Amino acid sequence: MVMVSVTDDGCGMSPETLQHLFEPFFTTKKGQGTGLGLPITYGIVKKLGGEIAVQSREGTGATFTVYLPKKPGETSGGEY
Repeated sequence: MVMVSVTDDGCGMSPETLQHLFEPFFTTKKGQGTGLGLPITYGIVKKLGGEIAVQSREGTGATFTVYLPKKPGETSGGEY
């Protein structure tokens, strides 16, 4: 597997928000965005045979971690 992790220092998310995060059209940004970005990302990751995990608490930002399978014969690379 290949793992990519992205962390921000934003406002974080409540447990209730985390439960709906990957639902199409769900958004906490009233009047902005479509609520499709994370559901599309989730769909792409799943179609590639991967997983996506989110850790967040209100006031502490969020960490998104994506795990994707390596192609057969692919060698491991360094950290970036």
